Amino acid sequence: MEQMRRRTRREEGPTPIPPQAAALATAGGSVQVIWGSMTESLELAEMNVGDVFRMLRAPFNIAPAVVALVNGDPVDAEHRLSAGDQLEFTRPAGEKGGG
Repeated sequence: MEQMRRRTRREEGPTPIPPQAAALATAGGSVQVIWGSMTESLELAEMNVGDVFRMLRAPFNIAPAVVALVNGDPVDAEHRLSAGDQLEFTRPAGEKGGG
């Protein structure tokens, strides 16, 4: 029942940003984050991809093994995001199943 409530909240509006996001994010600008069918625009510019992954993994239910793409190109965890970037987390090629 609790899972159904969580799903309903997610479908009703934007995903709430975890409190640690406010502490880590700088006022550098917006980054579009994509995981599966979920897309959010968040103030994450100047953060590195690894920090964003750790921060959003639980609230977005991101799989533990993913490939990070910035503007369509694979990047490592130390890649620093810029305003206007598109960060997408994808499953490695050939991987199936839930996160």
